[in-house]
Amino acid sequence: MLTFKRYNQCTLDEAVQAYNRGFEGYYFDQSKTADTLSLKMGKEELSPLHSVIAFMNDEPVGIVLNGIWQRNGKKVGWNGGTGVAPVYRKQGVGQALMEETLRIYEEQEVELAALVAIRENEKAISLYEKMGFELVDQSIFLEKKAALGTICSEDSQSHYRVLHGMPHDVYQLLFWTNPVWDIQWQTIENKEALLVIDREERIIGYALYRRLYDENKALSTILLFHCEADPQRHDHAEIIRYALAHAFAPLDQECHRLTVNLPAGNRAVVTALQDAGFTRMAEQVFMIKVLRQ
Repeated sequence: MLTFKRYNQCTLDEAVQAYNRGFEGYYFDQSKTADTLSLKMGKEELSPLHSVIAFMNDEPVGIVLNGIWQRNGKKVGWNGGTGVAPVYRKQGVGQALMEETLRIYEEQEVELAALVAIRENEKAISLYEKMGFELVDQSIFLEKKAALGTICSEDSQSHYRVLHGMPHDVYQLLFWTNPVWDIQWQTIENKEALLVIDREERIIGYALYRRLYDENKALSTILLFHCEADPQRHDHAEIIRYALAHAFAPLDQECHRLTVNLPAGNRAVVTALQDAGFTRMAEQVFMIKVLRQ
């Protein structure tokens, strides 16, 4: 018999078991310990009160991690992960979990439900569509683990310069377009911003990124979230390449460089990175369901 408990009604061991079973065989290693699952819940603003664990005969067999946020004037229900233990897949557990999640959203007067799914996960996408979700955008993960060569032309060094700022500086730009991914984006810690300036001291481009360091304080990873240039500029593509060169600097240092939920439609950035040797790691779809107008 399938029953549900809220995350906060379960032991931490039950939650870890449900999570690890639910994401077994996933596209990326999702295994968690009690500490790392607790860290994920906190960093991603996921709610133990509104997350659901499915039990079959007192055995944890599935999970949905939910966050309920205020975003852009709307109350948003964010599905931060749905997983079902392999032996219970194709038995309606996933649909039952989603139905329970939507019931919680209704109870909490959520206006918009949102989630992401790996593009190749056709079964999950089909389930979400069955539950009334619509695909509204796609993102791409590109990566390179070796040192980088040239990204921008030497000429650009004399035309532009970089200022380092905060994400808030980017959000004020007229050509900043708030991506749909921002529903989740605000949970990312320690984002950095760089602004590309022209000779007239105008801000003409930007990059939002984050640097990670290992236990020896050596640069290990650079995550790029977004990069754009003023669309009115004739040198739009070169501004983007200049911003990328500085976001991923120093180019001659080996580290893991990757994009995180970069809008797949941002062809100038995707092309520049592929030209620099980045390869596709994964793609995700972003799906929403309007619950209240």
